[in-house]
Amino acid sequence: MITQRAVSAVEDILKAASFDVDQGTGGASLTAYRDNECLIVLCSDNPDEINEFAVKKYKYRTDDGFAYCKKLLFTMKKVGYLEECTVWGHEELAKYAGQAVIAEILGEHIALDFEYNSQTASPSGTVGAQKSGVMTLDDYGPELVCLPENITADRAQKMAGIRGEVCFVYIPHYLYTCTSRGEKQCGKYLINFDRDEKGLINAITGSKCEIESEKLENVKPETKNVSGGAKVMDAKVKKSEISESLMKSLIEDLTKNVRVNHSEGDAIYYEDLKVAPDKDNIKVELELVYLPVVQIRGDKIVEIDMMSGEILREPVDDGVELL
Repeated sequence: MITQRAVSAVEDILKAASFDVDQGTGGASLTAYRDNECLIVLCSDNPDEINEFAVKKYKYRTDDGFAYCKKLLFTMKKVGYLEECTVWGHEELAKYAGQAVIAEILGEHIALDFEYNSQTASPSGTVGAQKSGVMTLDDYGPELVCLPENITADRAQKMAGIRGEVCFVYIPHYLYTCTSRGEKQCGKYLINFDRDEKGLINAITGSKCEIESEKLENVKPETKNVSGGAKVMDAKVKKSEISESLMKSLIEDLTKNVRVNHSEGDAIYYEDLKVAPDKDNIKVELELVYLPVVQIRGDKIVEIDMMSGEILREPVDDGVELL
């Protein structure tokens, strides 16, 4: 959730970069001017506001007529490429806020330029100023749909049996629900295809998690801002691939082999048939959620699933070897 604190933080950064900053109008959060440069700022997580801001063009009056304003979006949401718009997340805000503080202490200004690079997936603001440590602001962590945390970090550390640095890692999973309905008559057999299945699939490896459907019945993912220092892993397997795989697997599992007999005169012969459910009667729903994992780094590294409380056998973090 974007708060007024985020708007104030962006305002302080722009002032440290020699911008004159005013409250925004027409849906914008801030309007900033520096020499012949105009910058329109939106701080929002609302998809409709972001889409409107992305397509809207702003003009300002110059001595020669009119010129287009540059645009800056600050959001906790993951957004794709926005043409002619600089996008900041919590990492950029923390970095530039830290540099602004140092600049104020030294009585200097930061050189903040907004440049658009068509060769990258998203544009970025570039800073030329004193180098300083990056601030970690828990309030400005990304917003994720997370599975519930049933144990605390302190409890996880006791389970691990070691003391050390505690880190949080969020692993993408697909929470899926498969529903099949229908039946078919085949000879004297009535084959029922009713099935309800719920489970988790790792969105990095594509493998199913070993957890019973019943244990997931009452699991309700929650949208929340995670710690700014947490590591959020990226999904590598496409949602469409998982959906297709689940559909194929369920059809194969529900397909039955049936032997039916036919008679012609005095002759009786048998036929083996495969009877499968209709694809139209199967519904697969997927939701991208994040599994919270606490990682304790001491004389060895232990990772614990915060939903189930189980110690992980396979490392979830790149470059980590569990001992």
